[in-house]
Amino acid sequence: MNLQGVVDLHLHSAPDVRPRSVDDLTAARAALAQGMGGVVIKNHLAPTADRAAVARLAVPGAPVYGGIVLNPSVGGLNPDAVEACARAGGRVVWLPTFGAAHHVRQDTHPGATGVGLLDARGRASRDLQAVLEVVAAHGLLLATGHASPAETLVAVPEAFARGVRRVLVTHPENRMVAMTHEDQAMVASQGAFLERVYAQPGPDGQWAPNFAVNADAIRVVGVASTVIASDLGQPENPVWPDGLYQYLAWLHTAGFTASEIDTMCRTNPANLLGV
Repeated sequence: MNLQGVVDLHLHSAPDVRPRSVDDLTAARAALAQGMGGVVIKNHLAPTADRAAVARLAVPGAPVYGGIVLNPSVGGLNPDAVEACARAGGRVVWLPTFGAAHHVRQDTHPGATGVGLLDARGRASRDLQAVLEVVAAHGLLLATGHASPAETLVAVPEAFARGVRRVLVTHPENRMVAMTHEDQAMVASQGAFLERVYAQPGPDGQWAPNFAVNADAIRVVGVASTVIASDLGQPENPVWPDGLYQYLAWLHTAGFTASEIDTMCRTNPANLLGV
C-alpha cells in the first residue's frame, strides 16, 4: 500500500484562521515525494487557487490544486467569485459549508440563517443557478459542501441539467450532512460521486475515524461512485499524509480489493479533478 498516484480532493492546510497540522508548501513537498497524482487544498473562508499556484512555483512538479468554498466570506453563492477563482486556475467549487443554512441550523447559532440553495418553492435558487452556469462554463468540479439532503437532491440534477459534468457529494456521512444510503444511491444513479473522508467531529468537538461507517456506505452505494479523501489538517487528527495512508491500509484490512481501492483513491478522484 502506497500513495503513488493517489488524488486527495480534500486537505485543510495552513495558512488558515485555525491551527492546521500541515502548511501548503509542506503538503506540496509531501505530495511530490510520495508520487501522488494530486492534492486539493481547501479553506472555508478564502479561495485557494492562488495559494496552490504559489506552492507549484515553490515546489516544481508538485500536483497541488485549489478552489473556492462559497461561504459568506466570499459573498455566498457568488458567480463573480467563482469566475475569478476559475481564471486563477481553481479546479473545485464547494457550495457553502460552515455558512450553509443546514450547517447553521445544526449548530443552532442564535439569529443566524446561513446560505440556502433553494427558493420558496423548493427549487434551485437563481443564485445557485448562476453559480452552476459558471461552474459548467469552466468545466470545474462541483462539491456540495454542507447542504442538506433535500438541497443536495435538488442541486445535483440541477447541476447536470445546466451542463456541470462532475459533481461530488461532500462527506455525506458527516453529521452536518447526514444523507441516508437511499439518498446517496439516488444521486449516484444520476452521475454524482460520494466522498468518504478519514474522520468527523462529534457534538463534543472530538474527532473519531469514520472508517466503519464509510465502509458500510461503500458496500451499499458502490465502489464505482466512491471517492476516498482525507479531510485532514486538524491538529487533533493524524498529520497528512500519514492519516491518508492509514485510511487506505484500513480499507485493505476491511476486505476491499486493491482494484477497488485503486478505483476509489486514484481513478475516480483523478477523473473528477481532470488530472
